[in-house]
Amino acid sequence: MLRITLALFLLVCGFEPVAAQDHIAIRQTLLFEQLQRTQRIGKSACMVMSGADSQLHSDATVDNAVAFNLVMAAIIEGDPSIGLVPMAAGPERAALSEVAKVSRGLTQSAQQVAAGDIHAVPVALILSRPAMIAEGMHAALSEMGPSAGGQSAAVQNAVRLLHQQNALLEEILKDFCHMRLSIGAKDTAAQITQNMALFTSINAALIKGDAALGLHKAPNIKIKITLGQIDSKWVSFERLLKPALAGGDMELRDAQLASVIGGTLSKRLTKLISMYQAL
Repeated sequence: MLRITLALFLLVCGFEPVAAQDHIAIRQTLLFEQLQRTQRIGKSACMVMSGADSQLHSDATVDNAVAFNLVMAAIIEGDPSIGLVPMAAGPERAALSEVAKVSRGLTQSAQQVAAGDIHAVPVALILSRPAMIAEGMHAALSEMGPSAGGQSAAVQNAVRLLHQQNALLEEILKDFCHMRLSIGAKDTAAQITQNMALFTSINAALIKGDAALGLHKAPNIKIKITLGQIDSKWVSFERLLKPALAGGDMELRDAQLASVIGGTLSKRLTKLISMYQAL
C-alpha cells in the first residue's frame, strides 16, 4: 500500500520515472525535492501560527509532512514502482537514515502545530530542524557521483541550480514569516537578503551562462522566455519583501501575497526543470 501511495503521489507531483534513468539520478531528484519540501513544511507551519488562511496552510503542512516521510522511506528503502532499489549498507545509507531520524522532529511537530498544538517544544523544533535536515541532505548529494544519464554536465548543473532556487524560495518565505512573528534567529533579515541575492545571481547565470558554474546560456528560446518570466515575477517578489527587510511594517497580507507569488515562481521553476531534462 505504501508503494502504491508513493507512486501515485509522485505522479501527481509530476515525477516521471524513465526506464533508462539510473538510481543515482532518481535519488538525486527526490533529495532535491525533499530540500524544497523541508523548507515548505516550516513555511506552512509558520503561516498557521500567523493565522493566515489557517485551514489552507494546515492542510499544506500535514500534506507535506506526510509526503516527506513517504519519500524519505523510498529514498532509503527503495521502491520498484519508480525504479529505485534500496540503498546499499554503508556510510551514505547511514547518513540519510540519520537525516530521516532528525526529520521526524520536524514532521511530527509541524502536524502538531497544524492541529492547533502551538507550544514551545514543537515550535522550537520547527525553527531548528530545517537547517539540520538541509545540511544532511546537501552532504548526501555532494557524496553522490554524477548521474549516468545522457544529459550533459551543463544541463545537470542547470537542473541542480533550479532545484536550489526552489528550495531558496521556500526558505525565504519561511524566514519572512518568522521575521514577521519575531521568532527565529536575530539575523533573519540578513539571511533573507543573502538568499535573495543568491536567487538573483543564479537566474542571471542561467540566462547568460557562467563558465565558473559550468553553465551555458539558455539553450533555446522557450527556456530563455521562461527564465525571463521568472526574472520578471522575481522583481515583483523582491519589491514586496524589501520594505519589510528595511524595517517597515510587515502586514499579514504581505506574507500571503508573497506566498502566492512564490507559488507561481515555484511552478515555473519546476516547469523549467522538466524543460532542461527533456533536452
